Amino acid sequence: MKKLSLILLSLACIFSATTMDAAKAKKSKTAKADKAFNSGKYAPAADLYKKAYAKIKDKTVKAEAAYKAAECYSKMSNAAEALNWYEKSVKANGKNPDAVLKYAQALKNNGRYDEAVAQFNAFKVLEPGDERGTNGATSSETAQQWVDKPTKYKVENVAALNTKYFDFAVAVSNLDKNTLYFTSSRAEASGNKNDAWYGEKFFDIFKSTLDNNGKWSIPTPISDVINTDASEGAMTFDAKGNVMYFTRCKKSDVKGQEGQCKIYKSTYDSSKWSEGELLPFNSDSYTCGQPTLSEDGTTMYFASDMPGGLGGKDIWMIKNENGTWGTPVNVSSVNTAGDEMFPYLAPNGKMYFSSNGHPGMGGLDIFTAITENGTWGQVTNLKYPINSSYDDFGLMFNTSTTGYLTSSRSGGQGADDIYSFVVPPANFAVYGRVYDTDTQEPIAGATVELFGSDGTQLSVKTQDAGTYRYELKPEVDYKISASFTGYLTQFKEVSTKGLDESKDFEKNFDFPLKSTAKPIALPEIFYDLDKYSLRPESKTALDGLIKVLDDNPTITIKLTAHTDFRADDNYNLRLSNNRALAAYNYLVSKGVDKARLSWEGRGEKDSKEVENDQNYPPFKRGDVLSEQFINNLPTDELKEKAHQYNRRTEFRVLSTDYVPKTKK
Repeated sequence: MKKLSLILLSLACIFSATTMDAAKAKKSKTAKADKAFNSGKYAPAADLYKKAYAKIKDKTVKAEAAYKAAECYSKMSNAAEALNWYEKSVKANGKNPDAVLKYAQALKNNGRYDEAVAQFNAFKVLEPGDERGTNGATSSETAQQWVDKPTKYKVENVAALNTKYFDFAVAVSNLDKNTLYFTSSRAEASGNKNDAWYGEKFFDIFKSTLDNNGKWSIPTPISDVINTDASEGAMTFDAKGNVMYFTRCKKSDVKGQEGQCKIYKSTYDSSKWSEGELLPFNSDSYTCGQPTLSEDGTTMYFASDMPGGLGGKDIWMIKNENGTWGTPVNVSSVNTAGDEMFPYLAPNGKMYFSSNGHPGMGGLDIFTAITENGTWGQVTNLKYPINSSYDDFGLMFNTSTTGYLTSSRSGGQGADDIYSFVVPPANFAVYGRVYDTDTQEPIAGATVELFGSDGTQLSVKTQDAGTYRYELKPEVDYKISASFTGYLTQFKEVSTKGLDESKDFEKNFDFPLKSTAKPIALPEIFYDLDKYSLRPESKTALDGLIKVLDDNPTITIKLTAHTDFRADDNYNLRLSNNRALAAYNYLVSKGVDKARLSWEGRGEKDSKEVENDQNYPPFKRGDVLSEQFINNLPTDELKEKAHQYNRRTEFRVLSTDYVPKTKK
């Protein structure tokens, strides 16, 4: 398990380090190391395993000692040393599946993706039915692709805030947005004892302020009332900034056991923070921490290993109604069998969190999720450089485009460092072409207009190839129209709202315009044989015609209905009249002014002439679906299709000078 599933959250999770019984343990060269490991004292345990490793001759036992040393370093978040000792274990005994898997994961966590793939494949040979081999190899290959093609985020180490110790989990209070609060195990932390887990001071909350010259003040402990001999950190503030919820991990009263982490509340009153008030949903039987609060203060998300989760640490949600906290609910839509931690509700409406259960680059990766109908989903990896092969977590925004995160990536000053990030402006554009629907020929000189919700109004003429292009702004809804004399105007919509990455809109922004020089067939206006009632799909098509009328408010049209040649002429004429009238009545019922409409039934008089190959398969452009043509078709299926195309409704533009009535 990676370190951050332990920091401020799982000091109570102690794993068995050996399968030997007590009698054998006393004789073992690793007995003292095993005892330290089982007590969660990983720093001294690592040293003891290393000393034992140097003295052991038997390869199998030597491999076990190396493996346990690697486990210690893994829990201490020393990725480089963990890799070193997993490698020693595999070299001593390459047939231990657990060691091979951990070695592969350690290679991945150190960014050595090609080597990691090889070891994941070696694990697959030892355990062919275990999906972790295939998943590990695939995610390693994907991670390398992300490194080779990074996103546009800019990530930089905030050297002034970092030390050789742990510095992580940034938060900002609205009382002073230039002040950062963060967690650290630096020498100035409270108490005079070290945590045997990491061999460093217990964690405290520190703060630092950025002055007008861009210089950070020397970090200082937040308050003696908040910081104690226990570990404190991973905090959040309410909207006003005077209420803080934070994590505290106390020592257990039971000798040899670690205490659980819990969430506390503190209130700022003019000059000082109040003592931490324990929230009621905490427990001595599980751990809670890393809270984040909704803007209205009624909903909290946090990480916990309480019963009912999907595995490891999960993200949970709890409501506060009338000052009373309810029952925690597992956010199962984002949780996995791994660890999901450090949730953060951002001003943009997204939730950011870290996970080693979703496919990632190694260690903990930062992900986003969005909510739809009250359910969080669409979990997305932020990729490189926000993420790395190491642990990346604790992301938060202090403006709409800047923020902070924590990472143990190489090049830092300590075990974990605070990094700033900038979201570069995303670039958006819409482009396409305007062309004749039937001939597919480009329309040069067509007018393409852009209307933005921010007040933007632009107009361009298409080039010889019928093409146009507009640059778009972020967070704007747009409406685009294409028009040309003798053609119906068409509108489309596009939005850049909620988009974080650059995007060109092209595929759906061609404008095929219909010429008004000839009748225009309404797609999907079909009738059953001898029927004139509208099918459901016909009503949908007529709704499309209503949009055409709305987009072209000065035109008047005539609806014309046609039948196939079966039945006698008089019957077909009556039937087509009824069909045209049915379409007319539907449009009027939807609010179309009668003055813009007329109708006519043509019976079987005008056989369909195919305008293009695309809309009337399998017939070709120029085919006239006359009685003789249809009778010569080779199959009944083709004949019926031709009859269906003849049973059509069309409209023709009669005028373009209609004056819309003013709505009262």
